[in-house]
Parts: sequence; structure tokens; C-alpha cells
Amino acid sequence: MKALFINGSPRRNNNTAQLLKEAMRGAEEAGAEVEMVNLYDRQLNYKGCMSCFACKVKNGKKGVCSFRDDLQPIMEKAVEADVLVCGSPVYCNYPSANLRAFMERLIFPAVNYSDFAHPVILKQKDSATIYTMNCPDETTYEQVKYNVLMGANASQLGMFGHTETLLSMNTYQFNDYSRYDAAQFSVDAKEQTRAIQFPIDLHNAYELGKRLVNQAEKRLK
Repeated sequence: MKALFINGSPRRNNNTAQLLKEAMRGAEEAGAEVEMVNLYDRQLNYKGCMSCFACKVKNGKKGVCSFRDDLQPIMEKAVEADVLVCGSPVYCNYPSANLRAFMERLIFPAVNYSDFAHPVILKQKDSATIYTMNCPDETTYEQVKYNVLMGANASQLGMFGHTETLLSMNTYQFNDYSRYDAAQFSVDAKEQTRAIQFPIDLHNAYELGKRLVNQAEKRLK
């Protein structure tokens, strides 16, 4: 049982990474072999889909991106994983650019140009997307259409099997808010969320990781 965790945040140890690490801990305790990939690692040099259409060539390699760059071996791992969890902060109403690039490379090879209803799935997987954001609550989340924008991205993983979404809202961005022009945000509210809600989010991430592995095990029996 292999579980792969994709950090689409440039910060290796902050909100998104912490939630992914808890999900990874839950998956490991459920018996999975786990691995984390930081997409903003300076050693990684890659782009989104290059429109080479190698994945659509007749009698060619189907279902996995074969474009040769630093992301290719990660794509191979993502395709082979039994559990896949992607995490990203929300930047300008979308997941981070690096996660979007990863998603393009993961999803497009699975799109079947001969039969859209039957994607090219080399291996089914249970998956989830974790989003961190300034958005203060679920009402605002829907008002600003994040449920549509974020949901469209997260739902693409559903082509591989069961998928879930975990939201962490009103997250803490700065260690010292007094240094930054950020008057729109209530530091008190941020601190309260950090003290009360974020530990709950971490627990939910842990349970998510454990649950996905258990579901994958049942699927494979």
C-alpha cells in the first residue's frame, strides 16, 4: 500500500505542509508506505502540460505523462500510488501554480480522446485535496465561488476513484502581523483560529490519511 503526498505550497513547514504531514502520519499508522513531495523544491525543474500529445499517440504509452523533466518520476509515483493527497494554499482564487502544473500532467494523460466516459486509468486510487486559505468561513467560501473554483480542481481526482476535500480556513500567514500591510485581517481572529480551529484541522487531516488507506485496503480486497 503506497500513499503519496504532494505539497503544492512554497512553504515546507507551514499550514499546508503541517496538514499534509498529519495526513501522512495517519496513513502510515494505517499501514501504508508514505512519501512526501514538495513541488517548490529548488531541485525540481518542471512545467505543466507541454501539449506534446505523446499520451494520445496510437500504440504509445497511455495513462501517464512521459514528458522528460524533473516531474516525470513523480508522475510515475502518482500513477502507481494507492492513495494520493494533494495540498495547496489558495493564491488569487486558485490552487498554487505548481500544483496546477502537477494536476495538468496527472489528469490529461488519463483523458481518453476516443471515449471521454472511460478515462485511461492505470491504477485506481483513493485521494483527497487539502486547501488552506484566508477565507474566514464556509459561507464566505461559497459567496466568493471558491466552492466552484477549488471544487473543479479537486473533483478531477475523482476520475481515479473516491476523492475528498479538506478545508482549513482563516489560516495564519505571518509570524508577526505588525510587519505587514494586512489591515483587512483581524489578528485576534487569526490567533483564535490558530489556537482553536487549526488543531481540529490537523486532527481531521490525520483521520483523513488513515481513512483513505483503510478505504483503499477494502477496495483492493
